[in-house]
Amino acid sequence: MFKQVKSKLTFLYTISLLCVLILFIGLLYFFISHEINQKQLDEIDGYFNKEKMDFIEDLYEKKHHDVEYDPNRSIFYYVCNQENTIIYGKETVRNLFGHIELTEENSFIKKIDWGKNHFLIVKKPLTANGATHGFVILGTEITGEKHLIQNITWTLIGMTMLFSLLFAFLGYYFAGQAMKPIKRAFLKQEKFVSDASHELRTPLSIFYSSIDLLQREEKLSAYGQEVLKDAKVEAELMNKLIHNLLFLARSDQKELPLKMKRVNFSELLKNLCKRFSRREGLSIDFIVDIQKGISLRCDEIKMQELVYILLDNAFRYTGEGMIAVRLNTEGGKIILMIEDTGCGISETHLPHIFDRFYQADGSREKGGTGLGLSIAKTIVILHGGQIIVDSKEGEGSKFTVIFNEEK
Repeated sequence: MFKQVKSKLTFLYTISLLCVLILFIGLLYFFISHEINQKQLDEIDGYFNKEKMDFIEDLYEKKHHDVEYDPNRSIFYYVCNQENTIIYGKETVRNLFGHIELTEENSFIKKIDWGKNHFLIVKKPLTANGATHGFVILGTEITGEKHLIQNITWTLIGMTMLFSLLFAFLGYYFAGQAMKPIKRAFLKQEKFVSDASHELRTPLSIFYSSIDLLQREEKLSAYGQEVLKDAKVEAELMNKLIHNLLFLARSDQKELPLKMKRVNFSELLKNLCKRFSRREGLSIDFIVDIQKGISLRCDEIKMQELVYILLDNAFRYTGEGMIAVRLNTEGGKIILMIEDTGCGISETHLPHIFDRFYQADGSREKGGTGLGLSIAKTIVILHGGQIIVDSKEGEGSKFTVIFNEEK
């Protein structure tokens, strides 16, 4: 149990810190790439504002496709007429203009790739005196900046993986430290319950025997006999509670041996249903639908206790209506379902019904101790099965127990 809790705490701690780290790295990457990109755009805008009038003059003075190659420039440009035909330009990579798609858009900002090189290009209209004379496409090579961003990205990914391992290690360590006082307190409580249950059994047995002897005493008045009868009932309840506590304590300490053998589960369930069907004073339609010949490798006594707990709860909380018991096999599974139309369980109580000593409203008046369903779930888990509950307040409950069918 503690290992599972420790693993969950480690997972939650690691995921939480990792999400914070990923968010931080994502924001850092965004700001770095944005600043680099904005710096390049500012440089292009500054160059455009400085050379704008010269670009307009080039429209009318230069010849068609008069493009010069100048590898020493940082910013290249192409001047286009109103038909988006290149008139003049200066480029840093030979014949780059042939790779640029000339669209009818008046302006755009694009990133293009050509071979191993990467470029940022901007198209702007050339306007003067309220008239548009043409367009200019300006750009700059961003290969170095892109490689820088890629290196930063891989570095951040590497840091994320490294810190993930670090967070996992720290999470496991701190979860272990946090669990130590809880584990000590739990083990003390577990030992106390086990020891107390053992110590109470002997005096309770003597007390129970003494009541039997006193009840045989003929000199006692009717009132005395009634008092002894009540005391015997309470002693029986106390004995049952101690038995349940010992069962759970031994289960927690992995000291609960199971006498496993092949059992005719269909017959076991059928016999228990017969016992419950003989209960008097009930206005219940008891439906039994049991598939014949279903066998299960289990501890027969524990399995009887499991079915008894579920059936007893169904009858206890169903004054009138229907209780159905069904047993069948499906897809390699043995499925036991016990359904009733009783008072049901509210959504508030439903997540806690398997907790020890947890009781929904009014359950104490029914004579419960709050351990029955906890014991039922423990028995199911010990047999490698699972128990599922579906219930609505005022409509009834359905408990489904599933075991693996062994051939």
